[in-house]
Amino acid sequence: MDPYGSLEPVGGNAPEPLFRDVGAVRALIRGGRKRCPRCASRDGFQSWFQLKARCPRCGLRFEKEEGGFLGAMALNYALAVGVWVVMLAVVLAFTVPDVPVAPLLIASVVVLVGVPLWFYPRSKMTWAAVEFLVARSDPDYRPLVKRDPRADELE
Repeated sequence: MDPYGSLEPVGGNAPEPLFRDVGAVRALIRGGRKRCPRCASRDGFQSWFQLKARCPRCGLRFEKEEGGFLGAMALNYALAVGVWVVMLAVVLAFTVPDVPVAPLLIASVVVLVGVPLWFYPRSKMTWAAVEFLVARSDPDYRPLVKRDPRADELE
């Protein structure tokens, strides 16, 4: 027996959600495009390195806990190393007998510094999308719904 079952809205007038529910792939793509995973707002960053605490449009909290972006750091590291390994393999495949060490070293520094800087905001929003998807699978999660403006007067 559910003691809270009587508190749920009854009938066909269930509140309409503010934002359409998105699938996992769409939420991750939104994160990779530096957009909010819930509402696709572009205003998630104060600067290149500073993520806002909440989405200004839907109020989604991007960082669930202090230091919660360890996954974003891992994504950023994995991408940078992946790009570097591909570049290294291509250069070595074409120059194996006489490997140009100095140009390879310069290219390695450019890739291992440039890629993480470029991908930094995207990794933060992609990780925020992962956390959104995990929170959304929680049974207590409830999407934002349209409210009757007169309801504020009752509270």
